[in-house]
Amino acid sequence: MPPTTKIAQLLGLVSLGAAVALIAVACAGRAPEGGHTAAHLPSPLPPQTTSAPPPSPAVQRDTSAALPAAAKCRATVTLVESWPGGYRGAATITNDGEQPLGGWYIQWMLPQGATLTQAWNGTHMQSGPVAMIHALGDRPPLRPGATATDIGFVGAAATPPTFTEITCG
Repeated sequence: MPPTTKIAQLLGLVSLGAAVALIAVACAGRAPEGGHTAAHLPSPLPPQTTSAPPPSPAVQRDTSAALPAAAKCRATVTLVESWPGGYRGAATITNDGEQPLGGWYIQWMLPQGATLTQAWNGTHMQSGPVAMIHALGDRPPLRPGATATDIGFVGAAATPPTFTEITCG
């Protein structure tokens, strides 16, 4: 892979991280049961470590907390139709966990030059090659074993796109 492609992908992931942070800020304070929570948002980049010395013992606080279990889900993203310059796709998400899945997301990679321009039954965003659809705020949590199949989107592309690296949470 040429270095410029790797740089473009990294910049896309960094931009997606900023977009996810904005969603987390916008969703903060909503009830976890039906609203979005930062725990349901993806973490596109690993956490950075620093070599700064720890604070003095008088200032140290216990910042450990029980993290929620990773969301157990499956997602599909498929091309439904295409036309010169555009396409329509469909997505599904299935809750394979034992708890309701509120504030879910589906994320995937688009080929170079393809864009995601509109979605229904979800909020769409794109940063570089990374596309995402996030549950609407008023959408009820997905029950264990349930599948949301009414998610769709359209976009622009010179040729019919392929969707890769599909993840969900």
